[in-house]
Amino acid sequence: MAVAAAIVAALLVLGLGLDQGLLGRAESATRDWVDRARSGPSRTPAPASVTTSPAPTATSVEPPLDVPAAPLIVADHLRFGATRKVETADYAERHYGTRTSRLRPTMIVLHYSESDTYASVRSQFAADLPNRGETPGTCAHYVVDQDGTIHELVPPTLVCRHTVGLNHVAIGIEFVQSSGGHDPRWAAQQVLRRRAQAAAGVALVEHLQRRFSIADDDVIGHAMANDAKGFRDDEGWRNDHVDWQRPEVVAFRRLLSTAP
Repeated sequence: MAVAAAIVAALLVLGLGLDQGLLGRAESATRDWVDRARSGPSRTPAPASVTTSPAPTATSVEPPLDVPAAPLIVADHLRFGATRKVETADYAERHYGTRTSRLRPTMIVLHYSESDTYASVRSQFAADLPNRGETPGTCAHYVVDQDGTIHELVPPTLVCRHTVGLNHVAIGIEFVQSSGGHDPRWAAQQVLRRRAQAAAGVALVEHLQRRFSIADDDVIGHAMANDAKGFRDDEGWRNDHVDWQRPEVVAFRRLLSTAP
């Protein structure tokens, strides 16, 4: 500021005939320059339409799943004696119009357990406690543990109560995984990301597809059951489960390599 004032004074002394208006404008511009210097650089905001994107980064490509041609299945059968078979046949008669405990599967339904241990899943299914006021208790034919171990709890030729409207036509497969308070899709996504469990599940499904001539489109999630082509319930029951929704089932089907 002092330098600028000295310059103006020198011009006056030299008698260059500057008018008062010009001098006023010079002093004002000088004050503005000083104010800007004190307050730092200008912070003019960027236009709202301008966005910046982070520079692209290299991503690693996951190797393909190592899916065994023949899955190792550990037999750990539930007690499925005469009483449970009668309960199952009675249930089938009420809901499907056919009194039998025998199963000729045409579909596979994927589930997750809402539990993080195989022992707790098996214990629940072994209890044979009424569900929705009816026996038999719920069960699944297979449970795939997080380390990739496949347990057969019920032979796939017996009806197992795992999906309303489809028990008479479908094999049920449980993956050990809890949603843990997350969005329902999160749990199925954890199964798909857990390579040992996903590979075992794919191997099991492919094995069952070959054995019973089940198409990829007939491998569905529990959340998709109400719209399945084989759905039937003479009591008017509907599913309210949200495990294994369509996007995750589609991702699972992409892992299948079963020959048509």
